[in-house]
Amino acid sequence: MLVDTAKPSSSATIVEFIAQAKTRESAMFTEAEGKSLLSAFGIDTPQGVEIAVGEELPSHLREPLVVKAISTTLVHKSDAGGVRVGVTRAEINEVASQMRDSLADFGHKLDGLLVEEMVPAGHEIIVGAVRAPGLGWTVMVGLGGVLVEVFEDVAFGLAPLSENQIRDMLAELRGMKVLNGARGGVKADIDALVALISRLAGPAGLLASLPEDVTEIDLNPVIVSDTRAVAVDARFVVGEVEAKPAAAIEAKSTDFAPLFAPRRIAVLGASGKRPNLANRFIRNLVAGGFDGTIIPVNPTTPVIEGLPAVASLAEVIEPIDYAFVALPAARVAEALGAGAGRVRFAQVVSSGFSEIEEGIELEAQLVSTVRDAGIRLIGPNCLGTHASAGKLSFVPEAPLTPGTTAVVSQSGGLSVDILRVGASSGIDFHSVVSIGNSADVSAAELVSSHLVNDEIRVIGLYLESLSIAREVLDVLDAAETRKPVVLLAGGRTSGGSRAATSHTGALAGNHRLWPAIARQAGITLVDSLADFATALHALSTVDLGVKPNGNEAVLFGNGGGASVLGADALDRQGISTTPLPESVIAELESLEVPPGNGFHNPIDVPAGTLAVKSGGVAGDILKVVLAGSEPAVLITHLNVGIIQRNLGATHGDVTGTIIDSIAAARDESQSNTHQLLVLKSDGSAGTGDMVKAYAQRARAIGIPVFGAFEDAALASRAVLEQSKQIHQASLGADGRQ
Repeated sequence: MLVDTAKPSSSATIVEFIAQAKTRESAMFTEAEGKSLLSAFGIDTPQGVEIAVGEELPSHLREPLVVKAISTTLVHKSDAGGVRVGVTRAEINEVASQMRDSLADFGHKLDGLLVEEMVPAGHEIIVGAVRAPGLGWTVMVGLGGVLVEVFEDVAFGLAPLSENQIRDMLAELRGMKVLNGARGGVKADIDALVALISRLAGPAGLLASLPEDVTEIDLNPVIVSDTRAVAVDARFVVGEVEAKPAAAIEAKSTDFAPLFAPRRIAVLGASGKRPNLANRFIRNLVAGGFDGTIIPVNPTTPVIEGLPAVASLAEVIEPIDYAFVALPAARVAEALGAGAGRVRFAQVVSSGFSEIEEGIELEAQLVSTVRDAGIRLIGPNCLGTHASAGKLSFVPEAPLTPGTTAVVSQSGGLSVDILRVGASSGIDFHSVVSIGNSADVSAAELVSSHLVNDEIRVIGLYLESLSIAREVLDVLDAAETRKPVVLLAGGRTSGGSRAATSHTGALAGNHRLWPAIARQAGITLVDSLADFATALHALSTVDLGVKPNGNEAVLFGNGGGASVLGADALDRQGISTTPLPESVIAELESLEVPPGNGFHNPIDVPAGTLAVKSGGVAGDILKVVLAGSEPAVLITHLNVGIIQRNLGATHGDVTGTIIDSIAAARDESQSNTHQLLVLKSDGSAGTGDMVKAYAQRARAIGIPVFGAFEDAALASRAVLEQSKQIHQASLGADGRQ
């Protein structure tokens, strides 16, 4: 029976296709069925029909033809000899006979033929999508045909995708140069390819209309010529519908201010006999200068850590802003239930909940209890909340200088490291919240709150769950306010779904999905805790009102070899150091400075030059640079030991004067350039102390400071990425419209 592959399909027809696919060993739509769906959504497919073996071919199809085998058990047609190209009408019966024999050798039966007009040659692209738990449809584009298996040059995104997001995906492909006609090749119709992907994965695309039974799609290849983008193969895989997760607590409009500036704190789990985690929390509060009320809760001990205790939250009369709970898991729900109507936030640090199978029911009971009690729950299985202005922390000797950086972390232990490493990197924190299992308060909800909190300028995230990251992406996508966001992701493994039927499913490993989420959400993704602190420090220090143009950097400092290494580090982050304009170089060479300088970029000057005006010459040099060019980033690097050891006795505080001159040049020029500083030490204790003092001096005037070029380069990338996001948002075009 003839089946027209271009015939539009209704939702009822899709349901029928799914039912038929479930009866086949391959669990797939036929190619003709899949292509009828594509055509219904405006996706270009070849003219073709599905016929029985020996059936006459309609006259409207033009030669040359492509003949494909139809079999209920066949997945990879080419491997079993099930595809022939360049076929004439007269050859179809002979081709069918050959296919029947070839398929039989592989254990398959030939059920029919799909005959299509052959599409003119072009670039082979793969476009696919696979449902991922908690993420919805993940969409892939890359070099197609067999190349997707060999080179894996692919990029991912999460549906629905805007056309700008699709273009960002394409820009990640190494093969994009080929598509753009490299070395005299055919230039692909990129607009047609973008339109095809949009009709598949856009807000009103095919993916949005498919029932959950459809789990994987491959269009491989899509032939992209200079005038068309045509899906010449289509694979739709049907799978089992995944069980829905338990319903989350109904979204509330929560004021998180009491969490970060609590006045009354209850502590559940502290002991009067053996000091434990809860006792240490009380001691941290006292040592940190918390001046509110601390209420230990213990049914058997009247005094804990010198403070009067109550037997239960039921005895508390005035509202509790924050309850720190370190009780055995089985006792938590009952203890918090006693505080119904009196506790705003409860952070359950106890483990033994849904992170282990036997604790799943306990967590469900806890969630139900706090919901009925009107308590917002943080955790369980976390470590606590740090809030600098509120003098609240879960670490001893906490860094409590109030700042503008807020961090949300799925890991409690890493939260301690974030505080310690961040403080040593020059970050003053607004808050660090460890959310653990996030049974109620989620990372997305905290991010949403942070976006509208004027005390917060920069947001950091440590996440281990792609589904939680998806929730954050949706929040950022819908937000009217934009702030810099830095993500450190745990579990960025390369393993894909080995059992996947499609190429897309097999390639959709976490190592590709995390970068996809970061790109799509406009987040800066980093690889280590040190990089996380570096990016947060830079973003919390620079003036985010500066609107840099392009991706160029200028390096200025002492040490030619150091400059070369700095340029290399920047290049690895995608930032270039092209030569300065000839007019700028000429003006720099006219300055009254000793010989031996290199002014092209990097700008290399010996210590003798830096001694001019006791370091004030740095301002003269940078003023010339900023007047005649406008780099996105200007990095000054100074070997503090050499400068002060060689020049300090005769020229005074040269390093300090240079730092002040950098700021003066920045302020006078009012350029769209971000200024960063690298202060290198020789490893001696004396130099280390000087570097620390100079770093504080620079940070106080809005210049982030780093100990190595690699850190400054990564910070530059973060600053440029986030500046772009902020200023696109301020123009009402955040790049996701």
